[in-house]
Order: sequence, then structure tokens, then C-alpha cells
Amino acid sequence: MNVNPENNKEVCVLSPSSGCPMRCLDVSKLKNYFYLNNFTVVDSFENADYVVFVTCSVSPMQLEDSFTTIRKLQKARGELIVMGCLPGANDIELRTLFNGKAIPSKNISDIDNYFPDFRIKYHQVPEAHSYDLEAHNLFTNIKYYTSYTNLLLKYGLSHAFFRQIIRTYDYKKFIKLNEGNNINDKCHIVICHGCSNNCAYCNIRDSVGKIKSKSIEALVEEYSGLLAQGYRLFHFIADDLCSYGLDNKSSLLQLLQALSAIDSAYNVKWSLQGINPAWLVKNHKELSALFKSKKIWEVTLAIESGSDRIIKLMNRKYIIKEVENALKTLRKLNPGLRIDALFFAGFPTETEDDFNDTLKLIRSIRFDDARVTYYTEFERVPSAKILPKVSPEVVKARCLRANELLLSLKTNVVRGD
Repeated sequence: MNVNPENNKEVCVLSPSSGCPMRCLDVSKLKNYFYLNNFTVVDSFENADYVVFVTCSVSPMQLEDSFTTIRKLQKARGELIVMGCLPGANDIELRTLFNGKAIPSKNISDIDNYFPDFRIKYHQVPEAHSYDLEAHNLFTNIKYYTSYTNLLLKYGLSHAFFRQIIRTYDYKKFIKLNEGNNINDKCHIVICHGCSNNCAYCNIRDSVGKIKSKSIEALVEEYSGLLAQGYRLFHFIADDLCSYGLDNKSSLLQLLQALSAIDSAYNVKWSLQGINPAWLVKNHKELSALFKSKKIWEVTLAIESGSDRIIKLMNRKYIIKEVENALKTLRKLNPGLRIDALFFAGFPTETEDDFNDTLKLIRSIRFDDARVTYYTEFERVPSAKILPKVSPEVVKARCLRANELLLSLKTNVVRGD
């Protein structure tokens, strides 16, 4: 790690084992914050003077993982500072275990209050664009020397095989056009913080706070600088990507159009992470040129269920058939488009018919990567009051059925249990 001889203080900044990209980028920026203020940033917490733990509490399992780590970190000699989604979202539970310094994600710049002598303040630290825990590469399963024979052996004569052929060809073209640039370095751009939605199952909204968007002008400047550095693979991310601009009279559509207007001299690829299906339904026609040009290479959607009844109970605002039609339209514009999706199994009152609607959607769209995870809840979220609950045995069986279907469709399965 970075070592700066001007200060003998050591700090270890940690993220959870399954942290989301937003929190992992927080870790990267915090490391730079301490380094710029002449701290030595170390990998081991045992002997550090300060230990900063950026937590995740999106599910009860990850909450318990965070608690387990906090118990271990409290035994170290350094002062512990707990940050991330646990403070703010689960303060009551946190304070039964830890009474020290804690900062929720929405107030991350309050770290300055604990280090008042620092010359460089948190808001002055350059944005982080990469982190250590990469979930997957934008061109998953594609290498420059990928053999079409090997693809055939892996995927068979399936829809997935033909999409991989298209992507492999496109990747070779991308490599050729970008020789000498940072084509293998995925670059994350955070466009806003906070969330404007009110999903019935969400546990972290109070921690991330209200939407705070960067201005289009600031993001254009940031994007221009990254292009000049040779970056060509861009992942646009946020706590709630599609709520960008609600606080400054702009929109995600306007932002993407502004960025696209300045990169025509480059061959770039974009990944939109965490797209709200309602936003995609509303805006996919206006974005058709970006999809047809293959600039938007990947989208990740939290669809959650294939049942309109369950979607309504979740307090999400879209109709599944409209989502399905939008995704099929985009695949026609770019047959190699990568579509990843997230689903729950076992949301309260989910019936066999509801779950079969999810399986039907999976068959229809043939996602490239999918996570079908157990529904779990916290006592204070609205969905906790929805009855009846689905038994753990039924939820487990449904996840297994979903994964069997995904594997049969040659879909990469991300285990969610």
C-alpha cells in the first residue's frame, strides 16, 4: 500500500466482503483522503492507529457479516470508525454492539470532523474511479483470442452462443480501434448519491439519504479528463442511477446525451449499473441510437419479480410486459447487448403463479447474468407487515428451480443464497 514518511500514523480502510460498487469506491476515496493528508495507508488492521470500516447492511446476512467484522475489529489496538450503510439504517442494532464513531453514507464528508487538522478536506479529494473488488469484467467470458470453436463447445447452438459470437467480434474491433489506450481498465463514474424511491423491502434508504447529483457540467469535465487519460470502458453507477438530476432540474437521459456529444472521436463502451425498469420503459426509444451504435454495451436491472402483483406490493412502478418489450427492442437494436438482472424469490404472499411469472420472464429475455436471491427482511421495513410469509423451504426450492432454468439457458448464475 501507499506509504508516506511524513507522518507516523497508520490507517486501515476496509470494505465488507460483499460490498456494493458504491461503498467500494468510498473505500478507495477514503484511502486517498488519508494518503493525501500524510497518513500511511496499510492493509492490515491489527497494528493500525485507525481502522475505518465501510459497512454493508442491505440484507440481514450482510448485516450480520458487518457485525462479525466489527466484533473482530474492536479487538485491535487502533480506534475504529464505522461508516457505510449500517449507520443510519440500523443504528439501534449498531449501538448494542458499538458506541464509537459512526458515519452514515449520506454524511461521508463528516469524516473531516474526526480529523480537524487535515489540510485536504474530503470534498477536495479527487473522485475514485476504480476499486479492488471487481464483481465482473465488462466483457465477461470474452478474450481477444477467444476461439469460436471453444464458444460452441461451451454454449452449444444456443441464443447465448450467437450473442457471444457477436460480442467477440465487437471486442476484437474495439481492441483494434483503441490500441494503446486503457481498454482493459474499467472506469467507474459515480453520477449521484442517495435514493428517491421508496421500495417496500429497502433497508438502506435512510443511510444513503436524498438524491445529490453532480452537475452535468462537472460530469462532462470529469468524463473528458478520463477520455484524455485513455479510458474507454465506463461504468456509470449510483445508489439510485435513474434518479439522477431530480435535485438539479436535469435527468439521466440529458446527462448521457451530453456525454455522448463529446466522445465522438473515441470508440467507447458504457455500462449502466442499476437501471430502474420504469426508467428504461420510459426512455428506451430516446436512447435507441446509443444502443444501436453499441456504445451502451451492458445494462443491469433490478427487476425483482416477473409478477405485476408482486411488483405493486414492492411499491415499484412498472408493468412487466412493458419491461419485457423494451428489453426485446433493445436486443433487436444490438443483438450482442448484455442484459443482467436481479430477482427475489419468496416476497411475502408470492404464489406459485407469481413465481412462474418470474420464470416466464427469464425464459423470454434470456439474461446474460442473473441473481435470484432469497427474500429476507428487516422488522422496520414496510414489507415486514405484508402477510402471509413464504416458508424458507419454499423460497429455497424456488431459488433452485430458477438457477436450474438459468443454467439450462446458458446463463451465468450469481448465487444469491
